Amino acid sequence: MEHFSSFDRVIGNIPEQEKEQILLNKGECFNNQAFEELKGKEREKTSEELEVISIVNEATNEVRQRYDLDDFDIPSNNIHVIAEEQWWGEKFDAIYRSDLQGVAMREQPSLVAFAVKTFHEMLHFKSYNALQITKGENPKMKEYRVGLRLRTRDGNESYFRNLNEAVTEKMTKKYMKKVFDNPIFSSEITQTKSIVAKYSKVQNKLGKPLFNKDTFYAVTESKKSWKEAVGRLFGVEEKLKKIMTQRFTYRKERDMLNTLIGKIFERNKDKFQDKEGIFDVFEKSMMTGNMLLLGRLIENTFGPNTLRRIGELDKDMEVQESFINSL
Repeated sequence: MEHFSSFDRVIGNIPEQEKEQILLNKGECFNNQAFEELKGKEREKTSEELEVISIVNEATNEVRQRYDLDDFDIPSNNIHVIAEEQWWGEKFDAIYRSDLQGVAMREQPSLVAFAVKTFHEMLHFKSYNALQITKGENPKMKEYRVGLRLRTRDGNESYFRNLNEAVTEKMTKKYMKKVFDNPIFSSEITQTKSIVAKYSKVQNKLGKPLFNKDTFYAVTESKKSWKEAVGRLFGVEEKLKKIMTQRFTYRKERDMLNTLIGKIFERNKDKFQDKEGIFDVFEKSMMTGNMLLLGRLIENTFGPNTLRRIGELDKDMEVQESFINSL
């Protein structure tokens, strides 16, 4: 089938003609992003933000090319920047909506932050997406797959959300290293390095280092309201200062993923040169939709139904973490 939107296919017991029409309809949604509920909330993107969207499109297409996937450009119209005072999310500041074929994002305080959030959501957009016609007495059209995340065939349960976010953010951190080389980010990168070097021993209110390997942005005395600040500090050296930082997210999910990868590597050193080779299996499965590769790797390592069990524990991350640690 021809590619009209993020969706690669439709799962379900309906004629192929109907499936094709569904994909066509999603293509219309992809091309028409005039949503009434965003009026008065969405602001126009700056020329620099438009340039960043173009840069991230190119970088995420390079990821797709690694797996022999065609380029898939996300128009700037499909990235909706919501004014700070109008943002509704408390636990997140960007979200990809497959049903609306768009990304909604709280306005960001820097270009590097805007780029990181855009990259993460574009990976969701450009990874394997599929729709389904649910099974049961009242079939409905629902999301079936977005990357590794899977919804059951009755549409009631979702598996692998934590794994999907961990892989997506780990990929974002991995590939953003090259994106940050673009001159458009140079002043913010230089500023961040300077602040990290000057205040390297600073701790946050919990007594932990304010900066770590996940920190990609820092600014002092920011006048802009920024709810996403990871650390706030008062009182260092010459003057009282407030340091606002931003880090790569989904740390707990990524820690669980790294634990899982480490355990797989320890038992498969004859098949993989390093842990990165194992992560490539997760990455490929997310982008192409081929879960057999990942399933075989995990189940040949730990036994039947291990991958399914990891997915079933999504709702309780502590139990999920304990299960992975026990493998």
